[in-house]
Amino acid sequence: MIPSKKKVDSIGEKLRLIPNDEESLDILSAWRGSYIYPLGLAFNLLKRYTDKIGNNAVYGQRLKRVNSILHKLNRMPDIKLSRMQDIGGCRVILSDYEQLRKLYLNLRKSSSILPNYKDYITYPKADGYRGIHLIYQCNSKNSNHNGLKIELQLRTKLQHAWATAVEIVDLFEGEQLKLGRGSAEWSRLFYLIADEFARLENLPFHDNTIKNRTDEIKQLCNHLNIVGKLKGYTSTIESKDLNSKRTMDFEFCILVIHNKFGYTTLWRVNDQAKALNLYIEFEKSFMDSPEINVLMVKMSSIKQIKAAYPNYFANSRRFLENLTTILNT
Repeated sequence: MIPSKKKVDSIGEKLRLIPNDEESLDILSAWRGSYIYPLGLAFNLLKRYTDKIGNNAVYGQRLKRVNSILHKLNRMPDIKLSRMQDIGGCRVILSDYEQLRKLYLNLRKSSSILPNYKDYITYPKADGYRGIHLIYQCNSKNSNHNGLKIELQLRTKLQHAWATAVEIVDLFEGEQLKLGRGSAEWSRLFYLIADEFARLENLPFHDNTIKNRTDEIKQLCNHLNIVGKLKGYTSTIESKDLNSKRTMDFEFCILVIHNKFGYTTLWRVNDQAKALNLYIEFEKSFMDSPEINVLMVKMSSIKQIKAAYPNYFANSRRFLENLTTILNT
């Protein structure tokens, strides 16, 4: 049963106080499951508009993790759980900003895209993050889905490489850069690299007054050994596909990322209800294990998953290639 918005807001308040309340987590899981239908509609819209551009894009779609929802509830005490706009999210990664801009302008013509958006390319986040976020609103005769919102993220490949490296460092170094609570040196390094990546794409700097940016990046890279660490993560991580039939068709994939032990476990599922049940079962099991992350994605190819979510396989190749370009300047 899909709970009412009033009930959802009620359990949202309860989870702020008791984050491991099992009954509330079950209701949250049911609410999150209702986003699968509008997520599919939003993804189809995004892909249809992207195909018109003729770009060789990478796509991803996922339901927000319980831990991420709980973090957001605590980080934003005024937000109502039923009004969160990123319970479901789609992502498209394009080759360059020119293609991204075309897609952004075309998407804004759709009646399903709300007028409010966030242009983190023209106005980057304080930590250096870049991308454009739009909100898709589901218009459905089914009251359970009508009005539900899905976040659409548009990034260039270089912006995605930066965001991926941030998440890898968060996973393996125990940082919280993505939440804005990382250590000073790691935060500073990624902030500076973000501006240098923007320079490579001829995009606006966050701060063009910094002198000797490259020298400071080199010093921090040497001190933190970021190149050695990222290469090390990639060489030690391994993925284990627990389905015996590798050719089986599937629609959903559950990823269990064991940061401490260096591997990602994959569960391929073709049944929506089974996938949701397995997702919440794993999340409950590892709720108190910060070194283990669980993710459910709606994709039908392991190759697509690794391209859209390289952070869960410690793949920072593109980031390292461009960082090397900067260091050799």
